[in-house]
Parts: sequence; C-alpha cells; structure tokens
Amino acid sequence: MSEPTLRELCDTLIEIRRRFPDWRFGQLVSNMASSAGGTMRVWDVEDDALLAAAQRFLDRHRDRAADEAASGAA
Repeated sequence: MSEPTLRELCDTLIEIRRRFPDWRFGQLVSNMASSAGGTMRVWDVEDDALLAAAQRFLDRHRDRAADEAASGAA
C-alpha cells in the first residue's frame, strides 16, 4: 500500500470511529472487511478494497446524517 493510500485509509477509519464511538476497533475493522470482501477473512481483504468499503460506509452515513438534519429542520 502506498503511503498516501495508507493515510487515507487511517483517516477514514478515524472518522468512522468518531461517528461510532461505541464500536471496538477490531469490530470496526471486521465490519469494513466484511463490507469489502463478503465472506473473506479479514486478513485476506486487499487494502484498496478496505479503503473503498470504508469510504462507501462513511458516505452512506454522511448522507443519512444530512437527511436526518434536513428532516429535523423542516
């Protein structure tokens, strides 16, 4: 994994951790690996696939938060 990709993955995992503070770190990684690779074991998931899954997850939850904020403001 390249250094910029590693930083982006770490930053994305940190943001997810901020949004879900009750998740244990292993739980977070396991959830992202499951999302990235389906039935693959966590250590079999490619770094780029883990990053893409984490970004998709974060994007979905940003969209939900925005929708909830808009609904509450209406």
